[in-house]
Amino acid sequence: MAIIHLRFRSRARACGALLFALGLACAGGGTGGSGRPDVFVEQDAARLHEARQVAVRVAALAGTVREVGARLELTFWSEQGALTLVGYQAQERGGRAGRPVDAAELQRQVATRLLSTTRQPPGEVVLTLERGASSWRVEPPLLLPAERPLGARRAPGRREAGTPEPGAVVEGLKKLLAPVRVPAGGSAWADVTVRLRDGRVVGWGLKDWRELRGGRDDATRPVSRRVLEETASVLLLHAPATGERSLQLGLRLVHEPGAAAAAGWVEVAAP
Repeated sequence: MAIIHLRFRSRARACGALLFALGLACAGGGTGGSGRPDVFVEQDAARLHEARQVAVRVAALAGTVREVGARLELTFWSEQGALTLVGYQAQERGGRAGRPVDAAELQRQVATRLLSTTRQPPGEVVLTLERGASSWRVEPPLLLPAERPLGARRAPGRREAGTPEPGAVVEGLKKLLAPVRVPAGGSAWADVTVRLRDGRVVGWGLKDWRELRGGRDDATRPVSRRVLEETASVLLLHAPATGERSLQLGLRLVHEPGAAAAAGWVEVAAP
């Protein structure tokens, strides 16, 4: 009976800690008399803050994705609570559009999933989201051993204030992708290179673009603003890192008959 009681008490403490971390416990909870040193409390708070900041960015990206059945795979390097995005891939895009989703609920789910990995040994964390008709399903994270990547941060404390404003990134991408013309009723691919330094964009270029499928005539269409906004969201998720690194993005662009501009998405992004 003593062993059962001890296990029950340990689980209760673990649940209480998780509720506190997610902001669901009462404000006066404190440390609950656990006697932990202040440094541990500060580390937990930093991990929570990091997970929440990442969740806000992930929800902003997911907010640009409307197709039911779409899957987003985000790979983070996780180290002592610091989460550095090192890979992104989108699958099953281009389907029918779903209804609006609850961004706050998505943020909560993502923060919960990420927070559950922050006490694990350093390694990769693969987070997968699947779009439903009116919500996102966030799968349990997959933890993988891997070599430490370039630019990975060693401690939580994202400098979100130092990252560029989304609007400024969208305008920069608009100028960058202005030469890209998608065949009316056809599709195209664009490769974009972005140079980042300590969370800031210091340069970018249109590496290449090409037609994938021609249209019925010689008419072409520009890239829509929705594509620019999604590209900016992917870029800003990658930005918080140390030192200088290059980010490669692959954009699939598709024009639907009658549309004023070409739709599309970021299909892959990686340093």
